[in-house]
Amino acid sequence: MKLHEFNEQQAKQALARAQIALLPLGAVEPHGDHLPLDTDNLLAERFCALLEQQLGEAAISLPAVPYSQVWSLRGHAGAIDIGHDLLVQLLVALARNMASYGIATTAVINAHYGNFDAIKAAARMLKEEGITLLSYSWAGIDACVSQLRTSAVAYPGYMHADEIETSLMLALAPEYVDMAQARAHYPRFPANFRYRPVRWTEFSDYAVLGDPRCASQEKGQAFVQQALEATLASIRLHLAEGGGDDRSASHQY
Repeated sequence: MKLHEFNEQQAKQALARAQIALLPLGAVEPHGDHLPLDTDNLLAERFCALLEQQLGEAAISLPAVPYSQVWSLRGHAGAIDIGHDLLVQLLVALARNMASYGIATTAVINAHYGNFDAIKAAARMLKEEGITLLSYSWAGIDACVSQLRTSAVAYPGYMHADEIETSLMLALAPEYVDMAQARAHYPRFPANFRYRPVRWTEFSDYAVLGDPRCASQEKGQAFVQQALEATLASIRLHLAEGGGDDRSASHQY
């Protein structure tokens, strides 16, 4: 159920039934020439829609947050960075807003790895208030990726416009992918990259890390299915344990 598509009466009824809010979180940043700047937003929204279908009335989806922390890619054409602090404040405000309707859990469906620190900071702040912020970023796909990946990893722990992310786009938003423009790019990372802050513009003029030419829709569908199963299992466990519902909260309709 998408909250923003309801009229007032429908929203009132949906909010009364929902146990968890789903918040798609992406970014606006370059992903090479074969993917759009909107890649992370598209992935978050479309994966969130799959979760919504499975969870039914227990979940209510919020509009996607398209702007986020894009420090690493600041300077690359099209990157929009609102910074860490503002993103933390936004996540906290949105979760508090949903808690005011009695929905004590918001699950962030995150498709931009640069958001991890802000999500964690917001979750810790909210925990002190009895509000839960869950976070999912392609949960459970590591084994599947290890099995299906055929390209070399550009840098351990990083996934950007490569075989994996391009496969996800081919599965969830294929109409936005131009494989004719896909090309491999393996920049030379600074020797001390893992231990100090370095913007990508300092060592690369192209926002691809790996070889997207190895991507396929079939791989993407496998990744999506694994992530869907893992995310649903976690959310259902949380709800079964009593998380997500606080109908003692004042409903601000």
